[in-house]
Amino acid sequence: MADSPSPKATSVAPEITGWMAGEYRLGRKLGEGGFGTVYEAVHPLLKRRAAVKVLHRIAGSDSDSVLRFVAEARAVNQIKNRHIIDIFSFGKLTDGRHFYVMDLLEGEPLDRFLLREGRCCVENTVQLLRPIAEALDAAHAAGVVHRDLKPQNIYLVWDSTGETVPKLLDFGMAKLLGDSRVHTVSGTPLGTPLYMSPEQARGDIVDGRSDVYALGVLCHELLTGRLPITGENTIAVLMAHIIQAPPRVSEVCPDLSPELDAPVLRMLEKKPEQRPATASEALSELARAAERAGVQVPSGPPRLSRPSPDVEGNLEHSQETADTTLQPFSSGPSGLSDPDQGRAAMVRSASLSHKERSRWRLWVLLVAAGAAASVWFGRGWHDSPLASSPSASAPSRAPVPEAVPVPAAAAPSVAPSPGVAPNAPEPSTPEPSMREAVPVKPAKRMPGPPSARPRIPSDLESPF
Repeated sequence: MADSPSPKATSVAPEITGWMAGEYRLGRKLGEGGFGTVYEAVHPLLKRRAAVKVLHRIAGSDSDSVLRFVAEARAVNQIKNRHIIDIFSFGKLTDGRHFYVMDLLEGEPLDRFLLREGRCCVENTVQLLRPIAEALDAAHAAGVVHRDLKPQNIYLVWDSTGETVPKLLDFGMAKLLGDSRVHTVSGTPLGTPLYMSPEQARGDIVDGRSDVYALGVLCHELLTGRLPITGENTIAVLMAHIIQAPPRVSEVCPDLSPELDAPVLRMLEKKPEQRPATASEALSELARAAERAGVQVPSGPPRLSRPSPDVEGNLEHSQETADTTLQPFSSGPSGLSDPDQGRAAMVRSASLSHKERSRWRLWVLLVAAGAAASVWFGRGWHDSPLASSPSASAPSRAPVPEAVPVPAAAAPSVAPSPGVAPNAPEPSTPEPSMREAVPVKPAKRMPGPPSARPRIPSDLESPF
């Protein structure tokens, strides 16, 4: 990146493009969420690229909360854990908005990986979450609770050897949101109910065991591809976390060993004291259960599949610059915000609804064609009246055969001629000397009785 913003940075708001955030010049906008906006940035002298998160005005209006967040982020950075993203600068823009500078990561967030793969095998789940658990324990030892552990806040980076290095993002963010008087930004509920512990859902004081509960939700999701707790809305999800028992992973996916049920359910206990004391202890129990199930878990990091260049080209923020830490704050593709619904319950169904929306024109065309066919065959063409004069007959219309005189008593039982409409008046029998063919307008024949009319298939009657 040059000293000035890249010409490709067309998605950056004009009032921010080129501004200085401390020693870094803001480049293109990488995304936006309920708490702030992340930009690509570059140091004009050192040419070092970074990610700068600019807090929204409302979120940064509580100066005490901002100071607490800065102090907490400083404590996390002092841990120097390679699996926690480094935040190395803070400041305020000229308009008073707060910002902080962090590493620019090249890779993809865990929620995108799950969107590609669906779920993880047992060994990859343990290998992937083991360093995350160690990072959580290190933060808990420093008195810091994450409070917002979810796939969007775990970023996957591939090193030169092909090993996958997970990075934990957004320490202190939930504390700022929880302690601040600001509870909504632009009408969007803050937080991620699908990963909240019961005590967090009740609004109680939380500690490190709240992160252990969220880690249990992650384990269940990685192993089965589904969330253990869902609901129709935020309140329903929060209440389910408090009172609803989560399912066993072996019930959701019969191919998983029942040995894995107990360690995952223990992480998801409703009472904090019944959960493992530390995140590392919880992952150790899961690893031992996997070994009892006959799965050998390697001690090193996993080697997860990387996104193909074609897939990366279709993603929103990966064509020009590598993805960065903003992904946690991006809205879900279904149109619902991530804090309101969470990732897994939306992204997979959103991928299907996107395909359906792309075919809506075809569905409309099929329905219209079916409706036109139904109207065509259902109209009363057979009710055409008889011609009133010989001149009204067309060349193709054949005259009715001569009427044969019949006894008056037998007349009612005679069926009408196929060429005469059923509701036509009964013609009087002419004298023998005046029997002549009377041209009539034949009715168009019905294709069959009403029950034989073409019917639109039920799957096309309401494609929506």
